Amino acid sequence: MRKLLPMLLLAALAAGCAPSPVPQALIAPARPGLSAEQLAAALWSADPQRLRLRQTARFSFRGRSVPMIGMMELDTASQQARLVAVNEMGVKLFDLSVSEDAVRENYLLPQLARYPRFGEAVGASLRRVFLAPRPRPGEDTLAAADGGYRLSGERDGQQVAFLFGGEPVRLVEKGAEGDQGEWRAVYADYQPGAGTFFPRQIVLEDRRAGYRLDLRIESVKRSDEQTD
Repeated sequence: MRKLLPMLLLAALAAGCAPSPVPQALIAPARPGLSAEQLAAALWSADPQRLRLRQTARFSFRGRSVPMIGMMELDTASQQARLVAVNEMGVKLFDLSVSEDAVRENYLLPQLARYPRFGEAVGASLRRVFLAPRPRPGEDTLAAADGGYRLSGERDGQQVAFLFGGEPVRLVEKGAEGDQGEWRAVYADYQPGAGTFFPRQIVLEDRRAGYRLDLRIESVKRSDEQTD
């Protein structure tokens, strides 16, 4: 059985899966007159706290696809996250620690290590979705955007943008473009949890690097709450 599980994983990798197009962000009308500070405070992860997220996801890269189930510890105060993921057979795929400027591979399944920079790509996706970049109200430019709002600025030579919409206002998309890459993340289907509203569906795509993350957040709890 031990030999069979890695073989099943490799078969899933080889089969791959052509991902559907990244959905267009829906910018619903937002209340007029909001400031950049109010938009930044509207991020679901803006309050400093430790959260536990249960997720299902599919990471697609270079024509291959890896479905996974993950548990993540997200510390919004220190801007750090740790994700442990298994496949549908219960085989541990990886254990990653991510901060705003680093990715540490605590464990990576040898079959996945055959693919160059796999752990780095997954870690970069997590950083972009959950940690950085973040709005900087005192530096970013605020503008109207299809009934919502757009904050834009520069981070380390990258042009970044954040789109907000809805009532109450929510982050619906963010992305960046520059020498380090070109990517965007779409956030949708906000649901209540852990004293806030979190996006149940998230899709991130980096066409230049050739990878995509389709993420569904099943639950969000504070670290002092009982986990399902």
